[in-house]
Amino acid sequence: MNRSIKLAGLVTGVSLAAVVAGTLVAAQQTPTLASASDGGVKPIDSVSKSVQPPSTTPSTPSTTPDGEIKQTIDLTKLKQGAAPTTSYVDGRTVHVGGTKFTLPASDGEVWDVARTGNGGALVLHRPNQNGNAVLTAWSGGTSGESIKDVSTVRSGDNLASSAYAVQPTNSEGTELPRFTLVWRDNPSGEKYSIERTGEHGPIVHAVQGSEVYFSALNKSEKQTLYKWIAGEDAPKPIAAVPTPSAVSSDLQLGASIVSTTDDGSCTALVEIASARKRWATCEYAIDELPAKSPYALGGPAYRDGYGDGLFAALDLRTGKAVREWSGGSKVAIISTTMEDADHVLVLAEQGDKTAIARCAPKTGTCELATPLKKGTGHTDSRPYQLGN
Repeated sequence: MNRSIKLAGLVTGVSLAAVVAGTLVAAQQTPTLASASDGGVKPIDSVSKSVQPPSTTPSTPSTTPDGEIKQTIDLTKLKQGAAPTTSYVDGRTVHVGGTKFTLPASDGEVWDVARTGNGGALVLHRPNQNGNAVLTAWSGGTSGESIKDVSTVRSGDNLASSAYAVQPTNSEGTELPRFTLVWRDNPSGEKYSIERTGEHGPIVHAVQGSEVYFSALNKSEKQTLYKWIAGEDAPKPIAAVPTPSAVSSDLQLGASIVSTTDDGSCTALVEIASARKRWATCEYAIDELPAKSPYALGGPAYRDGYGDGLFAALDLRTGKAVREWSGGSKVAIISTTMEDADHVLVLAEQGDKTAIARCAPKTGTCELATPLKKGTGHTDSRPYQLGN
């Protein structure tokens, strides 16, 4: 599940049926691509060159996995590898690259962490179990400004800028039809913002420099993708990606949900500038499109219940799965993110324990990025959280 949209299923006042592909999507009829109707795909011309990943230990089955597309993870059989290079939370300690800092217990549950460079981070947390989330800026191990009612946060690849949305709610926790989108220059802390009325459920999908791609729902629950340049008075709608589940971190590609049914969804990969549809798939939902990677990160096309049953790396040329990892009957997939161009991090639970694992699509191998620890979300004592 994409890190910028992990909170989608937690937002109150929105029906569960609207939560598709890890993001809030409108309950609307959209044109279905011919290629999407049978799960087929349309190839594209080029793909980023894959870089040889470091060796990792194999996931089950124990045979050489290179030729096996579908595999099953067993956390208890994975060897320990290096710690995640992206941000993550271990207990009350936030790890951001080579630095770490400890959150006070009063900050409550941590929902997301967005890096801001030089060991800094924007931490999205919920101090009160029944309250809204708060975003707190950290730098040099010291907390700074805190902003209430923040629902989504994301940083750009170079960490120079971030964006977040302030979504107020009523006393019952239902989102009000207005929100504020904020762009932040991380080195200086300078901010620009815009107010939006008649919309709710904002999601920041991607940030690059002063450009922000975000989506929101109108009163009819129709989702629209927008491009906003910090300092401008209003955003511009992006018609090429009408129901987005992801935008690439270089702002070149978008994943658009072209149809939804009770059994799942179909998603198309779209070139934003030209509106050209590269391919479509009804087998997976597209959650993340990392720049300079040959893969799109996906999850199941139908999501329901606790966690996901699988995650997959799709070939950006064809939309076909290069590798699919299933949790089987033992492992619940809680969230995923691309650690780099060639590795996926997965937060997963098995039995009464949780770990962050690292999997390599090219080889199919997996290893533990954090030790397997006691605690799960079922008991509200999950020991880890993934950031972005």
